[in-house]
Amino acid sequence: MKGQRKLIAAMISIILCMSMVVACSNGTNTGNSPEVKETESTSPTSTNEESPTVEPQPNDRTKFDPPVTITAALQLKPSDKLRNGDTPEDNPISRWFKDNLGIVTKYKWVVTDSLETKVRLAMTSGEALPDVLSTSGTLFEDLVASGKIQSIDEAFEKYATERVKDSYIKNPEIWNSVKRDGKIYGLPTISNGIVGATVMWVRQDWLDKLGLKAPTNIAEFDAVMEAFTNQDPDRNNKNDTYGLALGGNTGYYHPTSNYMADTSFIFGQDQPYLWIKDESGSLQYGSTLSGVKDGLGKLKDWFTKGYLSPDFGTQDAAKAMADFTSGKAGIAFAPGWSGGWPIGTAVAEAEGKNQSLSIKPYPLPAGVNGEVGRQASLPSYGTYVFSKDFNQMEAIFKYWDTLYGCAIEDPKCPFDKGYGEGYDYVLKDGKPEWKDVPDGIVSLNAYLMLSPASGTSPTNVMEGPNIYQRVASGQLNNVFEQKLAASNGKLTIDGFAVAYEQLAQDVPSGFYGANTTTMKEKWDQLSTLEEQTFLQIIYGKQPLDYFDTFVKQWNDQGGMQITKEVNEAVTSMK
Repeated sequence: MKGQRKLIAAMISIILCMSMVVACSNGTNTGNSPEVKETESTSPTSTNEESPTVEPQPNDRTKFDPPVTITAALQLKPSDKLRNGDTPEDNPISRWFKDNLGIVTKYKWVVTDSLETKVRLAMTSGEALPDVLSTSGTLFEDLVASGKIQSIDEAFEKYATERVKDSYIKNPEIWNSVKRDGKIYGLPTISNGIVGATVMWVRQDWLDKLGLKAPTNIAEFDAVMEAFTNQDPDRNNKNDTYGLALGGNTGYYHPTSNYMADTSFIFGQDQPYLWIKDESGSLQYGSTLSGVKDGLGKLKDWFTKGYLSPDFGTQDAAKAMADFTSGKAGIAFAPGWSGGWPIGTAVAEAEGKNQSLSIKPYPLPAGVNGEVGRQASLPSYGTYVFSKDFNQMEAIFKYWDTLYGCAIEDPKCPFDKGYGEGYDYVLKDGKPEWKDVPDGIVSLNAYLMLSPASGTSPTNVMEGPNIYQRVASGQLNNVFEQKLAASNGKLTIDGFAVAYEQLAQDVPSGFYGANTTTMKEKWDQLSTLEEQTFLQIIYGKQPLDYFDTFVKQWNDQGGMQITKEVNEAVTSMK
């Protein structure tokens, strides 16, 4: 669906910054500088909650002789700078893989604009594709339909290491996005579960001034909203604050669900915009559930009382968050990474001016129906596909396993300190240092041919506290923890640590597959109806019971048929 695809696009740069626990906090380190259970398996695990030990299970890491050359595509941003005479094909990452595994990366394409456009032009003209491509959404669907990429079922079984296989066994839904006609057409990355997981950011100084505690339920939330709006929390003797920052202008029809300044918590387990299982196991579209009506009623009440900005419907996420960080709003719901930007940046700027700005992350309060819930991060934020003529899949899985080991804190990870000395770390007296890199830290993430995980360990793989939780509690026992602590501000680390506390309350979508036939024809129309209805109810231009009219219209105008097709598609994937 278009909304999900645009959200994926918005998250890509965030994921790249998170990759392999590299800093993404604009160099800001404010303040002073750790869940998931696993089933029985052979993956590296730990029962030591203080510092998980890993039993490395890499493939044999034998070196290809002669070397194997793999062609890829490289999409660069202005910030993707190289040093010391390095090039895209000759840099610390490429040299390690060539010298140790005999794997050579050659870039068939290097683009600075849209890689998808380049791929589509090649498909149209008949130009050969690179051996490996990173893709998602409709491009993946079109590549499958074109016959230009291969299924990887046999290669995965033959070449993937046991620990890599185990990561997919523990996240089986990941295959749904790449399985077509019973075959697997790509190797999806596995999310760490918190890329987009929201937490509640609160002006702690406002709470303290008013003698309040962070809310844990809707009644307490109402009380804090009232105080932040009407009791002059900034003590400037002006009526110029409001309770909740909400960015209703998302660009993809979802006024209550944004990548920052979100308000999904209010719906609890009845999350709009997702496909949610009912008691029979069938999928229903979340925006038509009764809990959404209740949540819209509460938002309508808040708007009437002045707890929301009068312009929330036209504010994008950045503008709404600016209201929060500048002292207009007292609460914002945003992912852990926002503790770096924009929150950490604002706190650092305030400290530089000797101004008071104290912000703290908290777990989500229960929503309007008494349940805690938030939209789950996507299980995957990208898929690697392979040309139908490519026959070096063993090399792909050697490369993949090496980097997967780094994601799960394997002591044998060759990039445990970082990707390149002089880029994201330096050595001082033989010890790594991440804060004082001459001329600043430069990320080498773009030069990875493959990157199997979105930052830290994939969900459900490692036992014990997550690395963010360990570091937040002061644990710095291994180089991965030390690097995370040095490379990220305290608010970022605390934000992600809090996000992990509520993974069990995440609400996943039951459908991540290709657009169905009717969805292709009707989804934009239905999404427009949905957006207009939600905004009209919140703004008071329609009564709350108009929601029931919306549900009927949604079903009659194609939603019922889409629901049928979605359930059929899910059944066919099993």
